[in-house]
Amino acid sequence: MAHEQFFFSQNINRDILRFEHDEHHHLSRVLRKKVGDIIWGSNGDGMAYETKIISIAENDTNCKIINAYSLWGEPQNRVSLAVGIIKPSHWEIMLEKSVELGVYEIFPLITRYTVKTGIKRERNENIILSAVKQCGRSRIPILHEPMQYSEFIQIKRSETMYICDNQDDYPSLEAGSDQHNYMVLIGPEGGFHSDEVAQAITNSCQSVLLSNRRLRTETACLMALSRLVV
Repeated sequence: MAHEQFFFSQNINRDILRFEHDEHHHLSRVLRKKVGDIIWGSNGDGMAYETKIISIAENDTNCKIINAYSLWGEPQNRVSLAVGIIKPSHWEIMLEKSVELGVYEIFPLITRYTVKTGIKRERNENIILSAVKQCGRSRIPILHEPMQYSEFIQIKRSETMYICDNQDDYPSLEAGSDQHNYMVLIGPEGGFHSDEVAQAITNSCQSVLLSNRRLRTETACLMALSRLVV
């Protein structure tokens, strides 16, 4: 199952999973699937289904659910990223690879050194969905609307929170545990302003060092996820 292609639909009626629009087109026209073929589907909310095609019509493909699996392909813990918005080409790389590594939620932040203040939501959501399909996850990570750093940092959260900053006297980010969920703050090009770091620490963030090298924002995100996702 790890190498099977996943298709997504939230149209479930008892034990029937219906694929429409792009998913139906891909199944029936591109892959030319037939009645009786086995298809792996997901609702994007954490459920994966082994199904068998029972009918292919002009506008939909209907499949009977054979087996259901909860949180298939999902990490044991939840690791979310709050990231200063960067230029689109680098932002899109970060999105794609973060999803593959198991990110739970992504919060785009508008910080002191942020140049871009918006994201291309439809394009970003398509990148996320494509990455989810590619790596066989059953849950589509949430991409939040861009938020001012000062607003985000004051929200009380239950996760262990880290802010990454290149200070040699900060402790290194240690490996994650399946007993803990994490939120990691990573700055844009130029990093966080010292006032932002201080504000994070005041609001229960632990300051950590990712590397003794200066990393691009997207690289820092991937390093943090690779350390914490279990």
